[in-house]
Amino acid sequence: MLTRCLSDGTAVWLDPMRDVASVALGVYMLGGSADEGPEAHGSTHFLEHLLFKRSRRRTGSAIARMTDRLGGDCDAYTTKETVAFHARTTAARADEALDLLLDLTEAPAFTADDVELEREVILEEMAEARDVPEDHLHDTFVRRLWPSHPLGAPVLGTEESVKGLSRRILARRFREVFRPERTLIVAAGAFEPGRVIRRLEAARDRARRREPGAPSPGPKPGRPASRRCLFDVPRPDLAQTHLLIGAPTIAWGDPRRAAASLAVTILGGGVSSRLWRDVRETRGLAYSVGAGLMLHREAGLALVEAATHPKNLARLVRTTGRVLARLIADGVTKAELSRAKHQIEAEIALSLESTAARREAAARAWLVRGRPVPPEELVAEVRAATAADVGEAARLLFGGLGPVGLAVSGPPVPGVSVEDLMEELAA
Repeated sequence: MLTRCLSDGTAVWLDPMRDVASVALGVYMLGGSADEGPEAHGSTHFLEHLLFKRSRRRTGSAIARMTDRLGGDCDAYTTKETVAFHARTTAARADEALDLLLDLTEAPAFTADDVELEREVILEEMAEARDVPEDHLHDTFVRRLWPSHPLGAPVLGTEESVKGLSRRILARRFREVFRPERTLIVAAGAFEPGRVIRRLEAARDRARRREPGAPSPGPKPGRPASRRCLFDVPRPDLAQTHLLIGAPTIAWGDPRRAAASLAVTILGGGVSSRLWRDVRETRGLAYSVGAGLMLHREAGLALVEAATHPKNLARLVRTTGRVLARLIADGVTKAELSRAKHQIEAEIALSLESTAARREAAARAWLVRGRPVPPEELVAEVRAATAADVGEAARLLFGGLGPVGLAVSGPPVPGVSVEDLMEELAA
């Protein structure tokens, strides 16, 4: 990985690869929904939409035509901590793709009419998300778990906050976040590093003529205080009841992250995992069941998710509780630990063949560690974790840093309340 700093302070990480015909490019800004002010909830995601409407050099139609001409993909996303504009295309189109990404993120050119039109699109996106039971359950769970912390706020904002966003607020948010000192540009794949740097410097010279900047947002609050999370979202229109069990846990940069990843892999990260074998293969209670981690810089969330017929919900929760209890009480076996290490190491190795995966890995490293993290370092962290480390991580994940919560969404189950289900989980 080659690292550079442009004359305006923008960080550039370059990952040239041999024997590939594509290039993955990304422009990442340090700023997401978790550092929005009270009047700006949902503004970062709103900007992600608006910047495709027009730029100072292109109309929306021209942007769309260029996006299709690149082939591959050109898109954007917003998280609680970053907003990203990215493209993947052939090496021959690399200059065009880079030029488009820089154009999109140079300055806010959208109009008040663009804001009104895109507001309706985002409200439709929010309605679509509510229709997906897993997504709605997850967003509601996080909001109730961290009610007074920005990490608990939804990335899309709320219907009320989105309706209140004006062009003035959105342009100010752009100037807060889209700043050189908060920006990383990544290229991975088939390209010539010197050529990319020259084009970036030329583009930055042009960008210095943009509108004056605004102060960057202040420091984020510390680790969120967690509340007990226990609720039901009635959905009589569904055929299945969706279950989410979660608990606050470590942040991304915690040195125990490798052990925690191994613990959730053993619990529910594959077809040999404990949950998969017990819940699905032995009892037939769910088509899919799994465990995972959602880690941020300030905090994290350990999750178990599944869906089942309403009549099987209590059995599913009871079985899951027993699997969790055995993992916490007994730890992991040598055979399980070996399988999980091989699984994660293979995932790391296979990701090295993807230009897009290498680009995203670089962005995560920048966000969390502020430096490139070689894959060998990640593998070494996984290999160094002992059975005792993983057992301790399992105890930490589900109850060690806060109360375990439970939420369900689906048809009513007569005679069964979420309080009853929590007792089944703890039995």
